[in-house]
Amino acid sequence: MSPSWHSRLFVAISPERISMIKLKRGFKPALQAKHDEEVTPVSKQQPWQAALERFAQLLSQPEWQKTVVNVVLSNRLARFAAITFGAQLKNYAAQEGFARHALAQTYGTVVEQWVLRIHPGRAGTPSLVSALDQVLLDGLQQACEAQQLRLKLVTPYLRPVFNRFQEMLKNDPAWLVINEPGYSLLALLSGGEFISVNGVSHDKLDELPMLLDRENLVSTLTEPCKAVYLHAPSSKTFVAIPKTGYEFSGLDLAVPDGFPASSDGLHAMIMSEFL
Repeated sequence: MSPSWHSRLFVAISPERISMIKLKRGFKPALQAKHDEEVTPVSKQQPWQAALERFAQLLSQPEWQKTVVNVVLSNRLARFAAITFGAQLKNYAAQEGFARHALAQTYGTVVEQWVLRIHPGRAGTPSLVSALDQVLLDGLQQACEAQQLRLKLVTPYLRPVFNRFQEMLKNDPAWLVINEPGYSLLALLSGGEFISVNGVSHDKLDELPMLLDRENLVSTLTEPCKAVYLHAPSSKTFVAIPKTGYEFSGLDLAVPDGFPASSDGLHAMIMSEFL
């Protein structure tokens, strides 16, 4: 059977959870199987280690066989930066070297263990740089190869959310906030390009204005950005967010009948990729 006609397996991984959806082959998504469970990180291990080990165990089960695998990772398992490359850095290798040097100023020598991906912006504007642990990527690949499955895609949550909703980001500039339980990624956009990206651990949505105030203070914009587009599948309301001058707009997924609710486990993370 040609791999293009295999069923598709979409997996979402965070430090504390793994969710999976299997779609029947064909052009229209049709749910064949789903799975969601909590995992318990071990303090002395990498934050993704427990979920990776469970992923490998689950792939050995018959219902997940003969699939092409796509993995969406929690933004907590990635690092991001918006970096402007000088005109002299014309090829990808030179840009990657510069980006790795820039990240090392913040994160230290651990950046040598990361795989960088550069998503170019327009000339003279910052490019989005994402970084994932090489060992994590190798582990995902090895888990798939052990079951003779093809790993087609590994991406942090930011990319499918931005790709899906970018046409709805009508204000310029604007904040794109992607909320996961206990964490938000705050991305400042101007002209459709990433200006800054920062992840923040916090407990409640009502803390967002304070966090955005802090990010606005260090931004390169001359005026604070007050337009906020919030993707928060695990939260059902904005009522708790104080009215402090920010204009919040929700970015919600329309889930097909028969699919898990976007607030169910990490399924919103999965469906941001394939819907």
